[in-house]
Parts: sequence; C-alpha cells; structure tokens
Amino acid sequence: MTGITDKGVVQLITRANSLKHLNIGGTFITDESLSAIAHSCPHLKSIVLWSCRHVTESGLFVLVNKCRKLGSINVWGTRVSLDCFIGLLTIRPALQIKPQGLPLN
Repeated sequence: MTGITDKGVVQLITRANSLKHLNIGGTFITDESLSAIAHSCPHLKSIVLWSCRHVTESGLFVLVNKCRKLGSINVWGTRVSLDCFIGLLTIRPALQIKPQGLPLN
C-alpha cells in the first residue's frame, strides 16, 4: 500500500481534467476521491482501483454514472459485491470490470 490519500488525489485531479487513464490501486482512497474523479475527469477511459478497500459501491456508481467514456475498471481486491458489478453493467453494458475471480465481462 502507498501513502496516497483522498487529499492528494483530490489535489491532483482538480488540475488534471484531461486524464484518460488512472492507476490508484493499492492506495487508501475512499469515495471522496471517486467523487472528485467523477466530477473532474470527463475523459477518463480506464481506472485501476485494485485493493482500494475503502471504496464502496456508492462511489463506484457515482464514477460510472459521471465518467461516460469509462470503458475499463479494475476493482480486484475491493470489498464490492457481485450485485454491484451487475448494477454497474446495467448502467454501462460495455464496461469491462476486472474483479477477482468473477468472469463478468
């Protein structure tokens, strides 16, 4: 795990609205970061959130709803349910979700 926190992500994201790919896996971020990303990165195409254990289903729904170009999300090692993945695919059927051990897409 790295020392990256919500505060650092929010500071970075507010200055990087043209971001297309983001890897913040293994960090201590929460839904606060996902909300900032969702509102500041309209061009985001892929995000890696592996082992971000403080991210919740609510944060993922905000991210997928706001980032309309998002095509790939890696949530391996998070504490997110299968029902959440199904809900995300309902919102964005073409979304590639990479969870641990679940052959969804």
